[in-house]
Amino acid sequence: MYNPDEEYQHMLDKFKIICKQKNKTQYALAKATGISDSSIWNIMNGVSKPYIYTMLLLCEALEISMGELFANFGLSSEEESIISAYRSLSPKKRRMLEVYVDMLLKYDEEF
Repeated sequence: MYNPDEEYQHMLDKFKIICKQKNKTQYALAKATGISDSSIWNIMNGVSKPYIYTMLLLCEALEISMGELFANFGLSSEEESIISAYRSLSPKKRRMLEVYVDMLLKYDEEF
């Protein structure tokens, strides 16, 4: 059964991971968005639930889209780790990985 509070907590956990990966503090988010430090603290600690516009501002400050924030729901931690690693690669390395994955997909095991 769908549980909005559980989904919100998952989104919040992911948001915190992204902040950590990008070395963004709550203060930096507050400064970048114009949202008060206390409001950021309340959001990050689950005290209050933000409006969509607020989430858009936070995503902009982290240079991610809302789609990226919600894209991995239902994935295993291993899958999320792979996606996170891909996102941290340079464009050249991403292209190399894409070529490798394409080769793997085309590889026909006949052993």
